[in-house]
Order: sequence, then C-alpha cells, then structure tokens
Amino acid sequence: MNDCVLRFDAEKAREACTDILAALSQPGNAERLARARELAGTDMVKVMREVFPIVTQIQLEVIQRFGFPGDGEGAAQFLQLVRSLEKEDGEVGRLSDQLRAHFLPPMTAPIHSIPASSTPQCNGASQP
Repeated sequence: MNDCVLRFDAEKAREACTDILAALSQPGNAERLARARELAGTDMVKVMREVFPIVTQIQLEVIQRFGFPGDGEGAAQFLQLVRSLEKEDGEVGRLSDQLRAHFLPPMTAPIHSIPASSTPQCNGASQP
C-alpha cells in the first residue's frame, strides 16, 4: 500500500466519493450510464454486465488521483477503507450510499400471492 493510501482519512474519503459522484454525473458518463441502465432494467445479471463495468471504470479513474492502483486491487482497497470510515463519519456513509446506488438497480419487493387456503386462520387454536 502506498503512502497516499495509508493517509486516506475521512476527509479524503469524502473528497474521493464526491469526485466519483461528479464524474458519474458528467454529461458523457451520465449518457452512457443511462443507456446501460435502460438496457439492463432491473435484471441484476444485465446490470452486472452493462452498468457495473462503466461505474467501475469511472471509479477507477478517480481513485487513482488518491493514490489507489487503477485496478481491481485498488477498487477493493478503496471500498474497504471507505467502509471502515463510514462508521466514523456520517457524511462518508451518505456519499458511499449514493455511490452504491449507482452499482445496484432500483429494487422493488416481489409481490407473492398466497393462496387463501394456505393463509393461517386466527381462531385462537394453535397450529401443529
């Protein structure tokens, strides 16, 4: 781990997360992400194939400015340090949540229909 990474504190985490969010919002990147999200919908496999690589590439470009390697190892180091700092600094946690939202599709709870015959009755008797 290089010296810049060793000095990565909550202030640097806030700055890095803010820079990543800004990069994700830049017009060219935002357009690429919008197309990828539209293509993927809420299908997690498609999100991993279409959206995840774009977000990861943008994140890797930014974290290099903070001393992290621009590869999977650097991304893992960054994530680990940010996660540890979330507990100390609420703003880091808030920004990290915003970043995480870029990686994951909007999720809705599945609606399961339960047949009426399998619904437990509340008649005071215990069921075996």
